[in-house]
Amino acid sequence: MRQLFTISGRYAATEDESITPQIPITNMFFFEKIIFLFLIDRKYIDVSGLSWSTRLKGFGICLLLAVVLGLIAVIIYFVSGDISGFAVLYSFAVILGIGSTMFLMGPLNQLKKMFDPSRLIATIIFLICLILTLVSAIVIKSSGLVLLFIILQLIALVWYTISYIPFARDAIKKCCRSVINI
Repeated sequence: MRQLFTISGRYAATEDESITPQIPITNMFFFEKIIFLFLIDRKYIDVSGLSWSTRLKGFGICLLLAVVLGLIAVIIYFVSGDISGFAVLYSFAVILGIGSTMFLMGPLNQLKKMFDPSRLIATIIFLICLILTLVSAIVIKSSGLVLLFIILQLIALVWYTISYIPFARDAIKKCCRSVINI
């Protein structure tokens, strides 16, 4: 048994060292500690060899690139009206955004969570719409189809994302049912 991490000099957790690598949390910045302690479950730590600090940097860089690509996509659309350029950049921005979380959880755990039965339909719809968005923009060059698939892609991505919030899907379903029944 050895110390996994310490908070204020006390042992926060111990475990067999053959199972979990030692993670020094005392040298992390405040926001890194919060992310580590509350958002990341220790069982999803990947053994890829990347330190926690490197994972956070990779996450931040990918997320920043995703935001920048998304902004460039919007600027291209409003300046030139090029829906194809918008669709391609927007799709790559979304891919980078999802890819950024792979730094936090590890690629295999991210894929396991994406294809979990509770998220399977949303993941498949999202991936199909992502591919159809790119096909509509690059091959077919149909603005109407691009817009349709981007909207469906966004809805599937939101539904996938809220699956991580406990009872969020149930609350949204209940809210929609009450609005429709009025």
